[in-house]
Amino acid sequence: MHKLRPPETIQKLLISTTSRLVGEFESDLLLVAHAWRDSQVNSTESPLSRSTYIVAFETEPYEKKIGSMLPNYAWVGDVICIYLSILYGKRFDCHGVIEGAGMFRMPDYSSFQSLIEPRLPQNSHVPRRDIAIPLNLAEISRIEPLLQPGQDVRFVTFLQTAGRFYLQALQNFEERPDVAYLNLITAGEVLSNYYSYDKDELLDEQAKDIIRQIAAASNSGPELARQIKGRLFQVKRRFLRAMEELLNDPFFADSEAERDFLRLKKADITSRLGAAYDLRSQHVHSGIPFGSWVSRTLGGEAGEVQVGIPVVGNRDFERVLAKAPTYFGLERIIRYCLLRFIHTHGVLIDPRLANDGAETSIPPDLPYVTAQGR
Repeated sequence: MHKLRPPETIQKLLISTTSRLVGEFESDLLLVAHAWRDSQVNSTESPLSRSTYIVAFETEPYEKKIGSMLPNYAWVGDVICIYLSILYGKRFDCHGVIEGAGMFRMPDYSSFQSLIEPRLPQNSHVPRRDIAIPLNLAEISRIEPLLQPGQDVRFVTFLQTAGRFYLQALQNFEERPDVAYLNLITAGEVLSNYYSYDKDELLDEQAKDIIRQIAAASNSGPELARQIKGRLFQVKRRFLRAMEELLNDPFFADSEAERDFLRLKKADITSRLGAAYDLRSQHVHSGIPFGSWVSRTLGGEAGEVQVGIPVVGNRDFERVLAKAPTYFGLERIIRYCLLRFIHTHGVLIDPRLANDGAETSIPPDLPYVTAQGR
């Protein structure tokens, strides 16, 4: 092999963010370093802001056989972007492999042509307000255990699937806020399916009373009640139960919204989460677009709740839309839940994400182990 060709076991990918991170991350497992561009474009918040980075890692030699395909590790970049978007609360994009399996490759630059709104929390060059991770690549050490062998497969599968929908929401928001909102609901629904709940826990008192009446109505009533209990309300109630457990008190202590009346409150978070879930159903059944309502800002402020009653020509839809969190509120909910999901599975990110002593289905915190031994 020519000395200037890329080594077959070293893979390099190009990723970018609409935000701005300084520093580097370097460990035995991974290198994340700057891919330098025009410094003014990188360091200044603007509609063209996009900072680029190289992700490099080593793989085992691949077996060369006639007719076999070359390995393509672009999927690793997708996973890295999912994890980084959750950690920092910023938009990341993977542009593909630039060197891999001993070959040079051309990355995808298409997203570099898109203009962004630099003041959005997911694009700005300042850390998020709650669970404010410094915008430094060295902070990747907090989540490096997720990239190491030995993690529970089920946990990682649910995390990556939910995280992918969260990242897609950040990527979709500026062009399709309605799609971004649905992405966030789906991310929460994926998380909720990780947990196991007793069927009775997922029914409210009214539903339980109806089922008791059915069970007592005839000889076949108990079997009918069992079948109904297996289907009734479980999907939405599971979503609400998981979100309620994952949102502990520190979530309500800070917000991207400056004014208090624009912030989510613990007192009505359950009803607002229920409205967010119902909003998807209302949209599917009525076809009414809602992106312009959930993406509105008030005086440039990213409020988490609606102000006033939206007018869309459908009374039920208006009622649900008025109660549901805005995109900004729901995005913060889902990021926090993802962070807490990670933290309570032993990859400790921030003390505020720890269990608060309440009885919960979330597992207890495990010892914190990273490549640095923290």
